[in-house]
Amino acid sequence: MERLVFYGKGGIGKSTISANMAACFAGLGYRVLHVGCDPKHDSTVALMDGEMIPTVVDRSYRDIIGPEDIVSLSRSGVHCVEAGGPAAGVGCAGRGITRTLEIFDQANLLSPDRYDVVTFDLLGDVVCGGFAAPLSQRMGEKVVIVSSEEVMSLYAANNIAKAVVTYASGGIVCAGILLNLRDNDEDLQPAQRFAELLNTRIIGVIKREPLIREAEYRRITVVEHGPNAPITKQLCDLGEAILAVDPRDCPLPTPLSDQDFYAYSRHRFASPPGGDGRQRWVAGARGEGTATRVVRAAAAPPADDRRGAASRRAFKRDLKAGIAAVKRGLVSPAEALQRLQTSYPDFTRRLQARDLVT
Repeated sequence: MERLVFYGKGGIGKSTISANMAACFAGLGYRVLHVGCDPKHDSTVALMDGEMIPTVVDRSYRDIIGPEDIVSLSRSGVHCVEAGGPAAGVGCAGRGITRTLEIFDQANLLSPDRYDVVTFDLLGDVVCGGFAAPLSQRMGEKVVIVSSEEVMSLYAANNIAKAVVTYASGGIVCAGILLNLRDNDEDLQPAQRFAELLNTRIIGVIKREPLIREAEYRRITVVEHGPNAPITKQLCDLGEAILAVDPRDCPLPTPLSDQDFYAYSRHRFASPPGGDGRQRWVAGARGEGTATRVVRAAAAPPADDRRGAASRRAFKRDLKAGIAAVKRGLVSPAEALQRLQTSYPDFTRRLQARDLVT
């Protein structure tokens, strides 16, 4: 069962993208569950023809016996759930998500033989432990960071990468960044450089598309509004590409400290002046961030050796990230070694688990 978790800054397009991908997956014949994890409980509205379905936290728990008591079936065949939460200014929204996952467990909703794909649509503020619950409780697996080319959206992406590092020991990986552009003509090189600093990749770029806005006004998915439109094909292709990502091939992210994020952002994520080192963020013992010095990679090699040099640089980054993760107790030395051996067999022939312990 594929478990995809869509995170990103508020208003960046997570719900639109995740709901449309869920519809794409259903159209491809997959059994799909889409879980909205926002107190606004509007993630499934487009799937449910504009209807706001009852939330899990608004139901009587005594009435919940099995999966059929929780899910609502959309016209496209997607099973839909809204976690819900308290009214604005009242209570803890994160607790609503945590309670929803407890109900899922009681109803055995996420049994491996029930669904082929589960998509979680979550707020980007993973500072709240409740919003990180799909990661901490191992309900999710592949994190898809939805971002735009804007600085504060990338800042949210950096924080999300910190959460991935914190919960990496539970099998959580970052599948990559999905850019949902605000400005179709914007230079994407800063975002690309940011992704490289984060030790991840941009898995797709979605330009602003009037058809999506039209579908939103109609309160349906663009997959239904324009089934033969190029944007529908792009969303479905991106969804299949995300499903095809092997978690073993996803390197551990290397998020920046807040200080370095702002230093790099002033230079559009090119190297800031003042030295060849910088502060990397690593998870603390209880998830708090600390900064640690990491030496920057050497200048680009000659063209005939560029591919090999790029692999060596990537290996060095992942090796440092693996050592940091082991030191913080996020993964065992054996787990870190296995990931490195899978991704870099040529560079790890003599590497042993004890080499990752400092």
